[in-house]
Parts: sequence; C-alpha cells; structure tokens
Amino acid sequence: MSLRDQLLAIHDEHGTLTPALVVDTARDESHPLHDRFEWDDKVAGESYRRDQAHRLIRSVRVVYREADDKEGARTVRAFHAVRNESGHVYEPVEHITENPLLTKLLMQDMEREWKQLKRRYGRFEEFLELVRHDLGEEAA
Repeated sequence: MSLRDQLLAIHDEHGTLTPALVVDTARDESHPLHDRFEWDDKVAGESYRRDQAHRLIRSVRVVYREADDKEGARTVRAFHAVRNESGHVYEPVEHITENPLLTKLLMQDMEREWKQLKRRYGRFEEFLELVRHDLGEEAA
C-alpha cells in the first residue's frame, strides 16, 4: 500500500486528515506508518511528530499530466490544507476539485498567499521579472 493510500485510508476512516490524527493512527507498532516517526521522547516530542506527519502529508504528489516529448510529468500535492471551524485539515485533491466550496476555500488561500508574496517582494524588480519569466514559460 502506497503512502498516499495509507493517508487516504486514515482520511476515509475518520472523515478528515490532520497531522495529529496521522500520528495517533501510526502509534500502533503494527501500522505501516509507524516507522516513519521518531517515537523516543528523549529525542523528539509530540510536536515534532506532528511536524513529521505534516511533512509526510505534504510530500505526497499525484501526476495530473503525463510526461511527453516536450516536458516532464506535471504533479500536484495529493492533499491540500483547507481551513474549517477547527483550523486546518488536509483534503485529497480529488475531493477539493469535486466540491465547489472546498475549491473556493483553496482559491482564497492561494490568493491570500499570492498577495502576501506580492506585498513582501513586489518592490523588487528581480521578483517581478522572475514571476513574469515563470508565467511566460507556463504560457508557452
């Protein structure tokens, strides 16, 4: 079973996916994700394990366009953080694209993050050139 499948199983069983839930599920020594965490409290605490789970979730990618003669495969993260009443939870990208509300929430996060970058670096011509260059490559 792939990492993605294991995370989807946790999501499907609990109806949500959070780093804390992944850590709690992986506590069982027989769970396939158990060995991906540092369980020695002398080395790492609960917060570190949640951070490990966060990075684990964000590392999973899915291919949305296969490689061809012109370019390599294009991928996106398999799980995206979406805000809800209790904070952020991770949703499978397929659930987001099928749900207009989740899509809207993710787009709002994207816009907020873009505006933060623009505010922070927009005064630098080099940043604007970098953005233009990247957008030009995407259009080609």
